[in-house]
Amino acid sequence: MSVQFSGWEVVDDGASGVELEASQRPRNRGVYTMYHGTSVASARLILANGFKPSSTGMLGMGVYVSRNIKKAAHYPLNSSITDRVVFVLHVRVGRVKRIDKDNHPMQYTWHTNGYDTAWVPPNCGMTSVRSGLEEDCVFDPKRVTVARIAKAPNATIQKELQQLLSKTSGKPGLGGAGAADVCSLCKRKTQQGSPHIKQQCWECGQNICLLMSKHVCPAKPWLLLLNIIPCQNKMSLPFFGWEVTYDDDSPRVELGESQEPKDRGVYTMYHGTSEANARNIIANGFQQSSGGMLGNGVYVSRDKNKADRYPLKSPPSDRVVLKLSVRVGRVKRIDKDNHPMQYTWSTQGYDTAWVPPNCGMLAVPSGLEEDCVFDPKRVTVMGIGKAPDAILTELKQLVANSLRNPGSATSHLGGAVVVCSLCKRKTQQGSPHIKQPCWGCGQNICTLMSKHVCVRPASETE
Repeated sequence: MSVQFSGWEVVDDGASGVELEASQRPRNRGVYTMYHGTSVASARLILANGFKPSSTGMLGMGVYVSRNIKKAAHYPLNSSITDRVVFVLHVRVGRVKRIDKDNHPMQYTWHTNGYDTAWVPPNCGMTSVRSGLEEDCVFDPKRVTVARIAKAPNATIQKELQQLLSKTSGKPGLGGAGAADVCSLCKRKTQQGSPHIKQQCWECGQNICLLMSKHVCPAKPWLLLLNIIPCQNKMSLPFFGWEVTYDDDSPRVELGESQEPKDRGVYTMYHGTSEANARNIIANGFQQSSGGMLGNGVYVSRDKNKADRYPLKSPPSDRVVLKLSVRVGRVKRIDKDNHPMQYTWSTQGYDTAWVPPNCGMLAVPSGLEEDCVFDPKRVTVMGIGKAPDAILTELKQLVANSLRNPGSATSHLGGAVVVCSLCKRKTQQGSPHIKQPCWGCGQNICTLMSKHVCVRPASETE
């Protein structure tokens, strides 16, 4: 698409200091008001040196906070009320993981799985939260900033702590990193030794700072003569069409033995089964295995030699290897025994579990690569990798027939289907594709077309 630059406007990662209701889930990248209860001595240390992560706790290492001020006011536990201070905090939660039951598979490993904050919702029944009040654990102390003192034993200590906060608000863990000035262009704080990058806008020539949240190029005289005014806060996009790639349009590829599959890739894999089951799968599609080393799913491998070993304990004369096209979706690597997500990966938003070769798992004595695909519809039989000579031709014909028949089980569409005249993709009966005039050139289009190029009017091409 042709993009005419007129400026930009961006939105920060969250509204600063937002108060949530007790049971509201924090959004990823939000900035929320929370509380932390501590002793007078610890409060002085925090204000002087920043937060330090707790080495233990119900959620492992991190800074423990709560959006519930009543909970924070109970800490430190077993201490006198005259030795309790409550900080008001601004917390940049980053990526949030909900932990809502005892022995949650990620209760202590959420940070190693890419999350910044663990959130325990109120009244979730965890035995270690007897009060039932909401709690959070933030792994990186730099995400927690003290905003003010909510509660102190008396007015004298309150004033002392507030003065400490005023003096040290630029220290690490309290929202900055040393003395700060204000950038003349973006109006945001800049730290000593880390000046903001300033340069001329590459469209209008104005001085800009790369951290400016908004910049609009002024209209040029020749544009005003043509009655063209740069759009405010947005980019002007003359529409000429589009081209996109769907994951099921990606080429089927062979990966090296130890290469990790990419999310949303489409790969050639294999499945070993018996002669009878091969006929059933070709006719009716795959069914989930009810058990296995990775739980429910369809077990496949990109290693043809591994597939050729199945079914285990059956004679070679009753073994068939099906050649598959697998849309892996979102992939989780499982590479050790008792992995915290070994049986729960599908409940955590993953479509495929991948066991790399020679990872040492006891359940894979052969050391050969293995995959488990939760949804059978992601697996399509494309051919016969190996079969006894007596039935090879028959099975190949069955696969060819199923691929030619759009309504068959192996097409994974189910029911009678037709092909859309515009996008050339299959459509199910009762679920027609949406067709409409293109808003750029007026041609009839289907919203599932992977490519469309507008035909310009003759006046524009002369």
